[in-house]
Amino acid sequence: MTTAAAALLLAAALALLLPRGAAAFSSSPSAAERFSRRHRTAPPSMAADSDDAENKNSSSSETKSYDLVVIGGGSAGLTAAKFASTFGFSSVIIEKSRLGGDCTWTGCVPSKSLVASAKAARVVRKAEDYGVIVGDKNGGGDVTVDMKRVMGRMRENMERIYEEDDSPAAMAKLGIDTLVGSARFTSADTLSVTSSTTTTEVRANEGIVICTGAKPRRPTSDDIPGLDDDVEYLTYDEIFEIEDLPPRITVAGGGPIGCELAQVFGRFGSEVTVVARRLLPKCEPVVSETLATVFEKEGINVVQGTIASVAKDGKGHTAACQCSDGSEVSVSGDLLLVAVGRIPVAFGMGLDDVGIDVDPSTGGIAVDDNLRTSLRGVYAAGDCTGGAQFTHYAGYQGAVAARNVLLPLTDPGVLPNVPGTTFTDPEVATAGLTEAEAIEEYGEGKVSVAVQKVRDIDRAICDGADEGLIKIVYKKRGYKILGATIMSPAAGEMIAEIGVAMKTGLTFDMLATVMHTYPAYSFALQAMAAEVYYDKLLKSKGLFSVLKKIGL
Repeated sequence: MTTAAAALLLAAALALLLPRGAAAFSSSPSAAERFSRRHRTAPPSMAADSDDAENKNSSSSETKSYDLVVIGGGSAGLTAAKFASTFGFSSVIIEKSRLGGDCTWTGCVPSKSLVASAKAARVVRKAEDYGVIVGDKNGGGDVTVDMKRVMGRMRENMERIYEEDDSPAAMAKLGIDTLVGSARFTSADTLSVTSSTTTTEVRANEGIVICTGAKPRRPTSDDIPGLDDDVEYLTYDEIFEIEDLPPRITVAGGGPIGCELAQVFGRFGSEVTVVARRLLPKCEPVVSETLATVFEKEGINVVQGTIASVAKDGKGHTAACQCSDGSEVSVSGDLLLVAVGRIPVAFGMGLDDVGIDVDPSTGGIAVDDNLRTSLRGVYAAGDCTGGAQFTHYAGYQGAVAARNVLLPLTDPGVLPNVPGTTFTDPEVATAGLTEAEAIEEYGEGKVSVAVQKVRDIDRAICDGADEGLIKIVYKKRGYKILGATIMSPAAGEMIAEIGVAMKTGLTFDMLATVMHTYPAYSFALQAMAAEVYYDKLLKSKGLFSVLKKIGL
C-alpha cells in the first residue's frame, strides 16, 4: 500500500474516532453566521430542459441506485467512497475526467516528484561543500538535468499511485463503482450523468457527497492587459506536461505552488523570476523574508509587486511590473507560469435548481460544521467548499461527510488549526494562528512567542542548513499552544507533533516532558518547551523553598 492509500484510509479511520454528536450541540459563531438559513428540501421536480435534450440525444439511458453517490473522484471523493465500502454500503464515484484529482495528476504527486529531482541536482552541485568531489578530482563540470527523464520519472510515479490507489480497477476491488460523465441534479436525491454516448440516472438511497475540488484561477486580459490575447501562459494544470526545460521562466504569484515550482525550475537550470507582492503571504512575515533570501542565494530573482501588463516578445514575453515601492521593472521570459490561486468548482451541476447555496465570500458550496449543504441529504467536502485547500484535509472531510450520511448522529468536518506544508527547501509548515492573528484574537499582553533559529540547531549545523526558524505562539497564562510556524528541513513531519499537542490540549511547557530523540530536528521543540517549563518553575521558586523547609 502506498503512502497516498494509507493517508486516505487513515482519514476514514480518524472519522470514526471523532466523538459522535460532538458538533450536533455546538457550532462556532462563524459557522452559525454562514449557515443561519433553514435546512430545506428541494422542489419535487427539478429536471432542467437541458437535461431533457441530453436524454433525447443519448444512445442509451438507464437508472442506477446506490446508498452513497459521490460527485468527484479526487481525495475527498475517493475517501468518501472507501468509507462507504468499509462499512458495507454501496457507492459510486461520478467523475467526468479521471480518478485521482489534482493531487495525483496536477498537484502533490507530480510536484513532489519534481521537488525530489531538483533537490538531487542541488545536492550534487553543493557536494564539494561536504567534501565530496563529483566528476574530476577538482570537482569540475556542472550538473546536467535530463528533463525528459525527469518528467518520465514523474509520470511513472503518477501512474503507479493511480493504478494502486485511484483507478477504477482499484475501486472495483473495494466494491466501488465508477461512472464517467458530468453530473447534474434533477432532484434532491437524483442525478443525471451524461457522457459522450449515454445518459444515466443515478439515485442516492442515503445521500450525496459533492467533492468537485477546485481549479486554477485564470486571469484574462481584463485582469492583466495582453494576457492570453497576445501572451499564452500555463497554470499548474499544464506545467507538468512540458518536455523541455525553458531557458527563462516568469512566475506570477508567490503562493505555495508558485514558490515550489520556482525553486524546482531554478535548480533544474532555468533563469527564474517570481513576481509577487510577497512570498507565502499567509505565513509569518519572517518566513517571506527568509524564503526571499533563500531564493536570492539560489539565483532566483524576486520582484516584489504585480504584473501590470504583458506583451509578446519574439517567442517569449515581456512583463511590465509595478513594484511595491512604486518603481517599475520589465521582466522577460520564455514561459509564463501563472499561479495566483485556485477557485472552488461549485458550478455546472444545477445547484441553484435544487436549492444548494454557494457562499459568496469564498465561491464554495456553503456547508455547516458537519459538512451539510442547504439541501437535506446532500453534503460537500474538500476544496469545493471554499475552505482550506489541502489534500489531507479534503480526504478527512470526505470520510466525515460519508460517515455523517451513512451512520447515526454526526461528527464535525470543519476543523480549526489545519496544518499545511509548502515543500520548498527548507520546507515551511504551519498550524493554527500566526503571532499577529493571535494578538488580534487574544490581545497583545496575553500572547507569547518562542523562536529558535535553525542555524543554531545541532542537526542543522551537521547538515549545513543555515536558513529557517521554529516559532511557537502560545498563551502567557496556561501556555496553550495557539499556532506554530516551522521553516526547516523535515518541517512537514515536525508540524504533526504540534497538531497533536493542539488537538489533545498538551500545553507548550509540558511538551518538555515528552522525550525526543537527539539530534533530530524535532529535538529543538523539546528544548524550546524546556525553556518555558524552567521559567515556570523559577516563578515558583519561593513556594518550592517553603515546601522544602516543611519536608515536602
